[in-house]
Amino acid sequence: MFKSKSFSQIIPLLDKTRHKGQNGKIASIGGSFEYTGAPYYAAISSLKGGGDLAYIFCTKSAAIPIKSYSPECIVYPYLLEEGEYVLLENAINKLVSSTQIMHSLVIGPGLGREQITGRTLESLFKQNNSIKILDADALWHISQKPNKLIAIIQEKSHQFILTPNAMEIKRLLEYFDIQYIKPDYDSLNVINVDVNYKQIGIENGYAGLMAELSRKLNNVIIVSKGQNDIITNGKVGYAVELQGSKKRCGGQGDILSGLIGLYSYWAQEQKVDKIEGCILGCVVTRRAANMASNQEQYSLTTPKIIDHIGQALNSIVTDQ
Repeated sequence: MFKSKSFSQIIPLLDKTRHKGQNGKIASIGGSFEYTGAPYYAAISSLKGGGDLAYIFCTKSAAIPIKSYSPECIVYPYLLEEGEYVLLENAINKLVSSTQIMHSLVIGPGLGREQITGRTLESLFKQNNSIKILDADALWHISQKPNKLIAIIQEKSHQFILTPNAMEIKRLLEYFDIQYIKPDYDSLNVINVDVNYKQIGIENGYAGLMAELSRKLNNVIIVSKGQNDIITNGKVGYAVELQGSKKRCGGQGDILSGLIGLYSYWAQEQKVDKIEGCILGCVVTRRAANMASNQEQYSLTTPKIIDHIGQALNSIVTDQ
């Protein structure tokens, strides 16, 4: 259990001596013909959360729509669509080369489920050594049988963070033949309490289930999204139960994955466990969602939550 109000250990000071990119170069890997909003939400959230540079690697059909959302994100159309296998080797080389300089990769929002995408992920997982946040369609790919992705995650588990929702958790549990149990947040075994989160036991119940799944993946960090966010690496567990938004508009998970991509890098830079960056991501997302929800009520949409990320982070800095 890390000390109360410890986020100050990982949040960098606003210092004029720092150079562009030092506060975070975060890449969102996703964006397809059907889905262009999700990768943008993840990328722009990493900027609004304190990062310096945001990149999006998407398909050609998604590139122009995403570029039109904002000039803030650097967009590369390096992902392929089904039927473009002749271009695969060159596309993978460009993707792997371009992502080497990234501090973390947020993989999955708007990615798509084509077979060619799974081939791309296999090469990216093997060759890239940045922090990798797996969300949305990336979690779908790793839950399919058979696949080569699970073995890579187990081998390089210190590089991966999984951010599944309830359905994605069920798929991952089914992959390992583990029976799902519905979370009972009122029965969490609370060990220590901070103003923003709780340390919880992981011996049994839903927290124990998430810890078991983590251990199946060689103690990978799992951030289980729900009424409470449950975070574990199979050794320790935490719960974030702060009030978020009262309306579940689409895109909030993309915000969280983008922020975790940034804050896990901040934690790593300070030689602090990346699980603390995950907790900070959950707290900022929920604070921003609550601020926006109180203002927008029924008309709440994800861009309004993104607009409050800076205020939410600053409120934590002030508390420290």
